[in-house]
Amino acid sequence: MAEADVYDRRYSGDYRQHLSGYEIARWKALKHFITRVLKLGGSQSVLDYGAGRGLHLPLWQEVFPNAELSFCDISGVARNHFANDFPKYADRYYLIDDPVTPIPQQTFDVVVSVEVMEHVADLDKYLTSIHRALKPGGYFVWTTPCANRMSIEHIVGVLTGKIHTTAEGYRRWSWEDPTHVRRLRTDEIVERLSQTGFVEPRFRFRAHLFSMICTNFPGSFGRGVRDEMMTWDYQLFRCLPNAASMLGAARTTEVRPPE
Repeated sequence: MAEADVYDRRYSGDYRQHLSGYEIARWKALKHFITRVLKLGGSQSVLDYGAGRGLHLPLWQEVFPNAELSFCDISGVARNHFANDFPKYADRYYLIDDPVTPIPQQTFDVVVSVEVMEHVADLDKYLTSIHRALKPGGYFVWTTPCANRMSIEHIVGVLTGKIHTTAEGYRRWSWEDPTHVRRLRTDEIVERLSQTGFVEPRFRFRAHLFSMICTNFPGSFGRGVRDEMMTWDYQLFRCLPNAASMLGAARTTEVRPPE
């Protein structure tokens, strides 16, 4: 599986091993979104879809204190790192082995997927797999880069000619991680969610201004100050859609149609 090979190579190094400033800001935003906006902190079963080597496990332990946590990824190398670092959870880590994914169906109250949607080769398969894993009425919560118009990143991309159309008809910014295959607008995600069977999408937004400023500060500038400033976008502007990053949620219906 070529896609898995790419991430096996990445996880053989220090890929997504440590939190950086923008990820600290994302953590804080996710904590607020899950516990204060969606009020899902009491969920009993949670799956981290695209868990990698477990970067977000401490966050899930904090925001879902009573939940049985499970994990999955396409990378066997990431799973091995995870098993070494978190042996308590090793038997609840599913390796997604295309075309057979051994994730239990209609099992989870919440599926969280942090910065995965932009990486997956087959978006329909990804959304369908998550939908099947959720119980009736369960929630899919995700973060992904945002292509909504009039963010600072969007304006810069338009002015410099660095926004390119993908084979799917979406777009990506030329300076992004090369494994990003798409950047979606909120209306495009709503359409794909509806086609998959999700309802009631909700959004909050990050990376309007301060995140971009901080990523361009010289390295000598105080890291703690930068980390704090990156949280200000969500704190001040989280309901404004002209952002470079989004948090989203949608749920499955209470009555599921037959497969």
